[in-house]
Amino acid sequence: MAKLEIKYITKSAPMLTDSKDNKGAPVKFWELRGIRMDISAGEAVGLIGMNTASKSLLLQIIAGNVKQTTGFITTKHPINLASLSEIDNSLSGLENIRKVIKQKEVDELKGNHLTNAVINFIDFGQWLYQPASSYSLGMKARLALGLALFIEPKVVLIDEVLGLLDRPFFNKVAQKIQDLKDVGCSFIIADTKQLYMEQFCERTMWLQFGQVQDFGPTKEVLEQFTFAQEWFNSLSLPEQNEYLADKQFEQVQFDVNKVYEEFKVEQFKHGYTRKDEPRMRKAFFVERGLDPVVVEQDQKDKQVQSKQPKTSSNFTAWALGALVILILAGGTTYWWHAHQSTSTSQVAKSKQSSSKSSKLTSSQLAASRKAASSVKAAEEASKQKASASQAQAAAKKSSEDAAKAASSAAAASSSSLAAKRANAQTIEVVDGDTLESLAEKYATTVSEIQSLNDLGSSNTIKTGDTLYVPK
Repeated sequence: MAKLEIKYITKSAPMLTDSKDNKGAPVKFWELRGIRMDISAGEAVGLIGMNTASKSLLLQIIAGNVKQTTGFITTKHPINLASLSEIDNSLSGLENIRKVIKQKEVDELKGNHLTNAVINFIDFGQWLYQPASSYSLGMKARLALGLALFIEPKVVLIDEVLGLLDRPFFNKVAQKIQDLKDVGCSFIIADTKQLYMEQFCERTMWLQFGQVQDFGPTKEVLEQFTFAQEWFNSLSLPEQNEYLADKQFEQVQFDVNKVYEEFKVEQFKHGYTRKDEPRMRKAFFVERGLDPVVVEQDQKDKQVQSKQPKTSSNFTAWALGALVILILAGGTTYWWHAHQSTSTSQVAKSKQSSSKSSKLTSSQLAASRKAASSVKAAEEASKQKASASQAQAAAKKSSEDAAKAASSAAAASSSSLAAKRANAQTIEVVDGDTLESLAEKYATTVSEIQSLNDLGSSNTIKTGDTLYVPK
């Protein structure tokens, strides 16, 4: 299954005509007409077309910000949209970051890490605390990309913001996009410039007048798009106007039922009958959520998979049971033969021992007992001496290990604190400063400041103190 799949997407809007001509039902203008697209994990798909092609509208629909008139969007992953429209101008840059993290329902610890990651990436400095309404278009593009590329990126939509970046930051973004593609993140990049399609996208869709003109390998699609642009530019102005008027008239005359007929054909190919049509029609025109054909097929596949392991597990259990029985039977037979052999040997040895012992004289017995007693006493003395020596060695080794561990722990702690301070900056405490206010000011935590300055659990600081804080 594709990571993201869209089918039969249409979008209509009423045309605002002169009030004198408003008679009867409003005329619909179809901005999108039957768009279909799929995208795999780790793939980037380009979306190219002239400014009236409705590229941004399609991305807004995929992101869930605008509801389509018909069609389905099927994915199991969150979708991030990098667009200037995603920036709240009434909030500061930092507040915009925290707002998006809250919407993603990220826990506090992870949220703090993500906040610092975005801040470090966009490199705003003190502009981070200014309202976004004061930002230039380039700064807004930086913020939008930082939010989309760092906060839960699974499927990322980029809506004509790459062209607003300066070259150093563009290179930074390009590297981040490639890193995310390598770990399975998917992209849809909409723009009017072919450069970005060539650099990032394996496939490209050419969208014009709300319809897909071509969709395939990026190089081939861009060639067709270039030819079309050159042909249009070669027309005279009256010819261009006539061509545009004809195409826009087609958008008014579009019949959405033709798209539904395509969906019906797909239904019948998957075994659906006419009794299923009311349910499918409702999904197409009313619910407009996940593709019911894909969802129901996935459910059938899961049911088949859930049944298969049972047969396999039963056969495996039977095979294991038979193997255990064979092992037990073989073990029992071996034990019986071994036991018989041992018993026979013991009887023979016992007889030999009895025969030999009967031949011993009383004097020999006494001598042998005395010798055995001497040997046993010598062995016990040797064992006691060895035990004492081992205990002494173990105590010495334990003492040495404890000393080494204490030394290593002290060195590690000192090295860790020095490494943290190397990546920090120093500030002077002024009147009114507290650890909580400094933590919020420098986007860190009170415990981090305490750790950097070896304060332990103390919250007490004095005016004029010099403290380490994260950069």
